[in-house]
Amino acid sequence: MKPVDETVPRFTQDGLTLILGGRTYGKDADDAHYGRLLQMGVPHEMDALTDALTAGSQLLGLPSECGRTAIYEAYGHDLALMARYRDAFKTSIEAAVRARAAPDQKDARAFLDRVVSGLAPILHQPTLNLAPDALPLEPPVLLAKLQNEFRADIQGLKQSVAIWFHILTESEYVSLIEWLDPTSLRYYFFRTESTREQIAKHVDRTGNWIEGVTTTTTTKSRVQLFNERRSHTLVKARVQTPEQYRARVPKRIALLLDKIPAEIRPFVRIIDGHVTHEEVQRRLTSNKVEVEKHSVYRPDPALALFNTWAINGWGGSIEEESRSIYRGHPLARANKLLVGSLLATASAALLIEPFGGFRASLLVATIGVVLTALNQIGMRLEGRRS
Repeated sequence: MKPVDETVPRFTQDGLTLILGGRTYGKDADDAHYGRLLQMGVPHEMDALTDALTAGSQLLGLPSECGRTAIYEAYGHDLALMARYRDAFKTSIEAAVRARAAPDQKDARAFLDRVVSGLAPILHQPTLNLAPDALPLEPPVLLAKLQNEFRADIQGLKQSVAIWFHILTESEYVSLIEWLDPTSLRYYFFRTESTREQIAKHVDRTGNWIEGVTTTTTTKSRVQLFNERRSHTLVKARVQTPEQYRARVPKRIALLLDKIPAEIRPFVRIIDGHVTHEEVQRRLTSNKVEVEKHSVYRPDPALALFNTWAINGWGGSIEEESRSIYRGHPLARANKLLVGSLLATASAALLIEPFGGFRASLLVATIGVVLTALNQIGMRLEGRRS
């Protein structure tokens, strides 16, 4: 399982080196080392995942005297439960990686999207199985078999998630928290930021106002991408759930918390304290010059004085909503004529009614409406052509 695509540069110059709780991180990333990662133990804090899956299981909650239909439905539910938790962990890490950059950091976000695209899935294949040889079993025997398989799958998923996090730690996707004592700890986190400096711009227009103007804008920008690993030592640490934490957080953190699925939310905590030591490793990950070229062919109106000076304009490569009319606009005149024609038609229909009756009045009104409609269609089509 590759943790990241080879085209994605490493965040820091040197990897993490740490031995923690019998788990060793930061050695040469060869196949043998990843094999040792697979042998690492599961932190006991992950027992909460076992409790959540056990509580959410329908198979484990069925009585032994239940029927086949209930077993089949519970089987489908529990398979989906395992997949949902597995996918929710990946969704959370993807959101965490993207949250390394502020929402307005366009280039940094694009880089992190590429990092996320290289994130490996959690490798876990459930053993829970309704194979043909299991279907002839009596319901109590079948239920006991599936319950044992699901309990084993819970432990298998927990182990797979732990292995996945070991590899993510080695690849600098996630951090390790090293508790020095009950209220002191050391951990690290990443920040990504980008700078964009326009170094040249050229605008070229061809065509004319009658046939249309093609505007080609060429810009050169210098884009620099920086990655930081910040190692912090905290004292007076407090562990709180997001619902307990009362202080404000940066926008990128708030967006991250909002994107964490409900399945993972119970496992999330906010650790607050006072930092006493900080070490920042900052790396220039990318330094390049980008060339952007936009060719646009669309109307390019301008307001001109004496057919000599343009005082304003709109169109070109910038999409701009154009829905308003002004006094003297062809559609404004058409609207006035529409109101006048309808009033004249209504007056004529009312005047004819005492002499010709209702049918004559209705005929006059119909003729007036038809003529008005034809006139309006002609005016509006002419306005579009002009």
